[in-house]
This record gives sequence, C-alpha cells and structure tokens, in this order.
Amino acid sequence: MTSTPLSHPAGRAALVATARALADRALVHGRTGNVSLRTGDGTILITPTGADLATVRPGDLSVIDAAGAHREGPPPSKEAFLHAAVLRARPDARAVVHTHSPHAAAVSCLDGLDTDDALPPLTAYYAMRVGRLPLLPYFAPGDVRLAACAEEKARTHAALLLRHHGPVVAAPGLDAALEAVEELEQTARIHLLLRGTDHSRLTEQQRTALAPQPPYPVRLFSALAIKKALDETLLEAFTSTTGIDVDGVYEPTNVLLDQIEAGARPDVLVGVSGALEKLAAAGVLDASSLRPLARVGIGVAVPRGAPAVDVSSTDALVRALTSARSVAYSRTGASGVAFAALLARLGIAEEVNSRATVVDKGFTALALTDGRADLAVQQLSELRFVPDAHVVGRLPGEVQHYTDLSVALGADAAHRPEPAALLRHLTAAPAQDAYRAAGLEEPHP
Repeated sequence: MTSTPLSHPAGRAALVATARALADRALVHGRTGNVSLRTGDGTILITPTGADLATVRPGDLSVIDAAGAHREGPPPSKEAFLHAAVLRARPDARAVVHTHSPHAAAVSCLDGLDTDDALPPLTAYYAMRVGRLPLLPYFAPGDVRLAACAEEKARTHAALLLRHHGPVVAAPGLDAALEAVEELEQTARIHLLLRGTDHSRLTEQQRTALAPQPPYPVRLFSALAIKKALDETLLEAFTSTTGIDVDGVYEPTNVLLDQIEAGARPDVLVGVSGALEKLAAAGVLDASSLRPLARVGIGVAVPRGAPAVDVSSTDALVRALTSARSVAYSRTGASGVAFAALLARLGIAEEVNSRATVVDKGFTALALTDGRADLAVQQLSELRFVPDAHVVGRLPGEVQHYTDLSVALGADAAHRPEPAALLRHLTAAPAQDAYRAAGLEEPHP
C-alpha cells in the first residue's frame, strides 16, 4: 500500500532546516519554540505541539488554515493561533519564528521598557533586520486572547516581544526570519551588557535609512523543459527561504526569443544555450552570469494504461511512428525542430506528418490525454510534466538529440540582489537532484 505524498515537500524541507538551525544556534531549547510557513495555496505549515526543533522531520509538520484551524497532520503547536494572527496581519510575510531565546526573554522581564520600542537601536543590522520591537502584555502560553493583540501590532511591526515569554518575528522568507530572530537575540544580549553604562545608539535618521525593505519579485523566462523541476521543487524552496516571489513565463525558447525581440526583458532567462550565448553577445543578457544548467534528450510517451511500444532501436522507432494513428510533436520547441529533421532523415516525414498532431507550443503529451494522438514525442522533462502520460523510452542513441540549457541574468537585472539569488539557487548543487528527477541530465563540462 503506497502512502499519500506529503503536500509542499520543498516548503517542508525548508521549514525543517530552519527549525534545526534555531536549535543549532541555541535560540531554542528543549521542546520550546515554533516555526511556520505560509504556502502558495494559503495554508500554513507549522511545527507540531511539543516538538523538539532539533529533530523535527518534514512528515511531523502540521497544516493549519489562515484562521489557525487544524487541517492535516499531528496537532499543531498550541501557539498556532499566534502564527496565524501574525500572518493575517502581514501579507508581505510567509514565515514566522517564535523562540524563548534567553537574552530576549530576559529583556521581556525588565521593568521600565518602552512598550512601543522595547530594544534600542544599538546596531545597524538590528535596524536592518528587525526595525522596532513593541512589547505585548503578558498572556499565559496558549491563551488565545493574545491573537487579537498580536494581530493589531503586527500590522505595523514585523517583530514583537511577548512579556515574560520571548520574541515573535515575521519575514518574507524563512532565511530572513531566522536572521532577524538571531539579530534580535544578539541585540538583547548587547543591551543587557550595556545596562548601567554610558553608550550611544543609532540616530532616528540612521535608523530610518536602514529600515527593512521587502524584496523585489523576479521575472523569470524559462523554456518548458525545466518547468517540472521549477514547479515541483525549486521555486517553492527558493521563495520559502528567501521570500522572493518569482513571476514565471514558460514557453519554448523560440517563443521567448520572439518576446524578447518585441522588447520584453526578463530578469533571469533559462533557455537553449546557443540562443542565450547570442543574447549575451548582443548585450541583452549579462555575459558574465551565463552558466550551463542541464541537458535533456527526446523521449516517446503513450497514454497511461496503454500498451508500451518498442523504441529501443532505430528500426523499432520507425515501426512505432509509422504504425501510430497519430504522433504529437511541437512545431516551435527545440525537440520538435529536431524531430521534424529526424523524420526527413529517416525518410518517413510524409507518412508520419500526413496524420500527425502538430502543436504550436506547449506539452505534446496533452494530445494523449484528449485522444488526439497515441504517441507523443518531446523532451523527456516535458513529457513527464503530464501525469497521465507514460514515458516508454528515449530515442535510440544513434538518433538521439540533446538540447543544452543555460541560465543568465538580464543585463538590466545584473546589479539587483534578487535575480542574482535566483541564479545561485538554480545553479547550486542541490538543484541538480530536481533536474534529474524531472528527466534532465547534468550539463557537459
């Protein structure tokens, strides 16, 4: 009996990594502290009640809705209502971290605090990552009356300090939330060390200049070959950790080139390597950022549940193509251009094309699901994007065609940190696992 796949696997992995980082940095102890992440569908992943953040696993996480109601998984943290309230108040935030870190908790117990600004702006990084820190009145852990108070204050503050308890920090992504709660703890420690001494703090002008700013979204143009890896793993992991939204446009490389010719300017472009090299030479892309990403071969698919066909040799492939009721392939994609040339080289172009289903763009395997064709030919990663298609094999080696894919920054985006962060994410070693799972291979050295 197969188990149901966990929802939001990349978000779960990112949340668990943050939970363990909190434990590693001694920001939580024992079974204290909790972490949440708002997903793309609006539900919230949160650590369960009584969790040890040092050992929590992706399957241990709870799922709540925007109101804080339990939807899936084990019982959530008893402070799930607090996370939901803060996220409702802050549409710019995805992540919330709550700790009982010792120095921040110590500050929350002091008398004479400014309830609108419990910690003074002692360092630039505190001003950049935290901002102002209001002090909320004491409520017992799990007291749902805290929700209304927290939600009101969170509308204008990303960080809160709970009296006799600890800090709560909201941020666009998990990385920023972790950095902010760590910076808050260190500033609390410095504040306690400086008590009773003469010391200075940032001026209001300096503090305002360093106020936290939300990250800008990234406009990504991507060839269809990598869409499965992006959709299933890479973009969710990127946005969950960085808080940077990605506005994606997915088309065959030739279609993307037409849009660029018409004046479109992506921040990040993924496409056929040769095309990107030309754009870099023309100054449309930043040549210094051009990186090889992956390569992908062409495969053949049939409707799920249909008998498999033999494509293990060129002769077998010819028999399969010429006996098919209709073969679907793309008119504009790199695989379609290569397949059309292969049909001519094999001498079967007229026979196959007389009843082929030739699509302008998109996933050719969709023609299997609606009955227009009984074979689909396209890059393996694109065939795998359609769940009701079954890939029976790749083209034989002697007639196989590989497409090399690269990635680069737009020339106008090369100076911005957000596109550069996405480029690093797409080219990092862990991304190769997602590419392989989607049917791509590592690029040639």
